[in-house]
Amino acid sequence: MKDAPTISHVDPHTLVPYEGAKTNIFGGGNPHGAYVPLTEDEQEVLQRIANSGDVELVIHGWDVLHQPVIAFGDLRVCVKFRLNFGPSRPTPLRYLDLELRFSSGDTIFRQKLPVEVNGQPLMVGQGAGIDFLDLAWDIAIDHMDPAFVKRVKPGAFGLTSRRLDRDTGDRTFAGNMQLTNVQGNWIDNIDKGAAAIRAGDAKKIEKIVEDVHG
Repeated sequence: MKDAPTISHVDPHTLVPYEGAKTNIFGGGNPHGAYVPLTEDEQEVLQRIANSGDVELVIHGWDVLHQPVIAFGDLRVCVKFRLNFGPSRPTPLRYLDLELRFSSGDTIFRQKLPVEVNGQPLMVGQGAGIDFLDLAWDIAIDHMDPAFVKRVKPGAFGLTSRRLDRDTGDRTFAGNMQLTNVQGNWIDNIDKGAAAIRAGDAKKIEKIVEDVHG
């Protein structure tokens, strides 16, 4: 990150924490990363979802997997799964439409992700020599809808995310955090980088879907 401001726990050019650092500049549990961590309420919601036995992973067009393996931290959720292709003929796999949902059908997360090797779709199926893929869906969480948090954890109250404004309840740049100038500069870089990644992924998926469906 060029010309990034100096912070107290992490070297701004290498993101290597100084000796003894246990958190990042925002209190996140990974001192190597610059990110705003989820609140205790949000992390408890993830814990309840992971332990509920009431979730399923839908790989649209392919399979529905019950009780997938879910791991999480104070920023990301990782869903590990195996996608079997069986005796199908060679098929180009261009993207996956993934949905983590409650067994009732209510969506928790949904995302389309491109699948390619050297810019080309991955050929799968018995005839292509790939009968299955072991995959991990890595989901970075900026904040959670307070209504969703309170649904999963009825005892939660007040502002359940650091990124929500105290007055409006909307997701804002500073949220309800008291930021120093250094922290504000870091969040500006983080948000701009995340927006660029989302825009790039959305454009790529739009192109792939157009090509697939004509």
